[in-house]
Amino acid sequence: MTGRAIRSSERAHLATPLTLGQRLSLPFIRASSRLGLLGAYAFFRQHLAKPSARIIAYHRVGSTYEFPSDVPMIGPQAFEKQVAYLSRRYRVISLRELGRALSRSTSIPARAAIITFDDGYKDNYAIAYPILKKYGVPATIFLSTGHIDSGTPFWWDRVSYMVAHTPREQLEMGQLGTYHFQTTTERWLVARSIREVVKELPDDEKNLVIGQLVSHLGVDMPRSLTKELFLSWDEVREMSQNGIDFGAHTVNHPTLIGIPLERAREEIVGSQRRIQDNLDRLADTFAYPDGRLSTVNDGIKAILRENGFVCAVYGNPDALVSPGTDPYEMGRLSPRWDFSTFHLSVSGLYPDLMALRRRLRTP
Repeated sequence: MTGRAIRSSERAHLATPLTLGQRLSLPFIRASSRLGLLGAYAFFRQHLAKPSARIIAYHRVGSTYEFPSDVPMIGPQAFEKQVAYLSRRYRVISLRELGRALSRSTSIPARAAIITFDDGYKDNYAIAYPILKKYGVPATIFLSTGHIDSGTPFWWDRVSYMVAHTPREQLEMGQLGTYHFQTTTERWLVARSIREVVKELPDDEKNLVIGQLVSHLGVDMPRSLTKELFLSWDEVREMSQNGIDFGAHTVNHPTLIGIPLERAREEIVGSQRRIQDNLDRLADTFAYPDGRLSTVNDGIKAILRENGFVCAVYGNPDALVSPGTDPYEMGRLSPRWDFSTFHLSVSGLYPDLMALRRRLRTP
C-alpha cells in the first residue's frame, strides 16, 4: 500500500458500483437531459404542481482525496457547472429564507434552490467558496464545531486513514470480523465495511471500537492532517462576511437519537453557541448529523424549536420541499453521479418518482 492520494477521477474504481438498473437507465437519463426533456418536465411541473424548493447537499469539492474515502466529493468543474445551472434556471436563496417561509406558512419562492454543505471541510473555503462568489449565490455550511476546535478527525475519516496507511495486511477483530487487504481498492472496501458496522454502534461503543482499531492496525490519523482537512474559524468568519451562512451540526457529530435527550441538547446548543460566539450572528439552521430521517424524533425537534432554530435538514431520501413540509424535516437532493443525474433530481422528476414509490410501498 503506497498511501498515495486518490483523485476524484479514480473514484469510479472505488465508489459504490452502480446497480444493473442504474447502468441501464443512465444512457436514457443522459439523453433526456441533452434533448431538453428534463428541462421540459421542470417547466411543466413549475406551472402544474405546488411551488417547491430543491436543497442540494454537498460535502466536499475537489479533485484529490488525501486517502481513500467515502465522503462524497464533486470535482471543481462539475461543481461550477451545477452552480452555474442553478444560478441561471433557479432562484438561489438562503436556507434561512426557506425555513422562515415554511414556519410562517407563507409562499415558497418560485423555483427556489438552496446550496448546503455538511461537516466543514476546508475545500469548502479553498475551492467551493470562490465559485459561489463568482456566481453571487448564497450557501449554508453546517459545522460540527468540536472538530474545528479540537482538531479531532471525524470517526469515518479516522477509520479510512487507518486502513489505508496500516503496514499490516489483515485484521482480526471480534465484532468487526476478519479482513485481508493489500491493494488500494481492497483497503477502501475493507474500510467501508468497517464503517458500516461502526456507524450502527452507540457513540460510546463506537469510540471504544475505534480506539481498539488503532491498537490492532498500529497507526492513527495525525492531528496535523486533521487541521488541513477542516475549516478554521478565520476562514469561517471571512465567508460569513461574504454571503455564506453557517448552521449547527452538533459539537461532536453523534447520532442524536442514540444518546440521552439532555446530551443531545448539549450537542445542538453547544454547536449553535460556538458559531454565534465566533460570528456574532444567529445560527438558526441545523443539519442532523445522521442523514436518515429515522434518526429524527419529536424530542430532538422540540430542542431545535426551543433554541430558535427556524429549520433543519436531513439527507435521505431525495425529496423536494413543498408548502406544508415540516420545517424541521426538510429533505435534500444529492448532486449524484454526473450533470445529467443532477439535472434529473433538480428537475423534480427523480424526487417525484421516489415519492410515488414510497406511496406504493406504504400499506
